[in-house]
Amino acid sequence: MSALALFRRHRFEDVETMKAFKIARRIAWVLLASGAGGTAVLAAGGKASEPLMTIEPAPSGPAGLTAANPPALRYGTLYADAKGQSHVQYCDLKNFLFKSYAPPAAPQYVGFPPGDVASIKYAILPVGYVGTWHTAPGPQWVITLSGRWSVEATDGSVLEQGPGEVEFNADTGATPQGPEGHVGHLTRQVGDVPNVQLIVSLKPRTGKRSTDPCQPTAR
Repeated sequence: MSALALFRRHRFEDVETMKAFKIARRIAWVLLASGAGGTAVLAAGGKASEPLMTIEPAPSGPAGLTAANPPALRYGTLYADAKGQSHVQYCDLKNFLFKSYAPPAAPQYVGFPPGDVASIKYAILPVGYVGTWHTAPGPQWVITLSGRWSVEATDGSVLEQGPGEVEFNADTGATPQGPEGHVGHLTRQVGDVPNVQLIVSLKPRTGKRSTDPCQPTAR
């Protein structure tokens, strides 16, 4: 079932919601390109493989497109440090390539973030939803389609996002913290409408886990 059909089934007929969905879908297309093309792709003319995206730390949020030419896509990330405490950080996806993604279509900016896609699914957080302290089942991109949500890390920081924003969840290495033993993050729906998400789960990578905020799935 297509994303649009799913929205119709749930009767999300609000015009602003549909606009937000279209924006998020364009962002998702960039992120999901890694699943179609792997960690390297051929140029339009079938030439040598191209370099991976560069991921750099950003000093502040919010997430979204922060530069247009060349583009930079800012996203929030939730990660665990070497001591198992979870934190929120902002990072930038850069090194977009200006090329035809599907010749003979006109050139556009295309980026290939690292990681292989394992599955794609939707999640809807109903109004009032609170997900108790937990870790992500694995590395995953969370793209907000409509509504708002937040994650609270064990260091007390909170990341809140709305339509068109992107979060990368990589706190699987988190351990119990503080006298209450909180681990990972606490998820909340925010506002008076449900939060609709597109979740892109990545395949776990072998080897030593990285605690670099902007490279949390690296070997």
